[in-house]
Amino acid sequence: MISSENMLPGLEDRQESLAFVRTRAAGLAQLEQFVSHAGQYYSSQKNYDFGPKQRRNVSALSPWIRHRLITEEEVLNATLAHHSLASSDKFVQEIFWRSYFKGWLEERPSIWSTYQKGLADALNRLEKDRAMATNVQDAVSGRSGIDGFDKWALELVEKGYLHNHARMWFASIWIFTLRLP
Repeated sequence: MISSENMLPGLEDRQESLAFVRTRAAGLAQLEQFVSHAGQYYSSQKNYDFGPKQRRNVSALSPWIRHRLITEEEVLNATLAHHSLASSDKFVQEIFWRSYFKGWLEERPSIWSTYQKGLADALNRLEKDRAMATNVQDAVSGRSGIDGFDKWALELVEKGYLHNHARMWFASIWIFTLRLP
């Protein structure tokens, strides 16, 4: 883990709860709070999950962008007003990848319907397999017995958010370790 000595001055004060307040003003406030850190600090720290009270190394803008309360263009404009493209390249790439894959999915609507069918099938399996349903409930309730996973499960239920890498680790454990649908 990276020590607090590696953090930029003033970042230790950014201890928000990451509660998603569904307003444009809240999204713009989150953007304003993060944008000064979208350069080299983001590039060097984005892959670390310091826990739910220490999200100073990522933007956490996804809920507002997803609900179109702020746009990718606004995020890019704010970022480039504070940083050169060279220093904010990693963050800018993340915004472009987000837009690319959103468009990719929009061009392939069958992916969503296939996902929904798979989800319905998985839920039907849970209705028939009580042991699997119990295992899913234990995992969702943070009782898998895997410390990090359990903390992420509780964070996801409580905050509705996980750091990008935590989402990947969580999914890997869910599928390959716990063997859940």
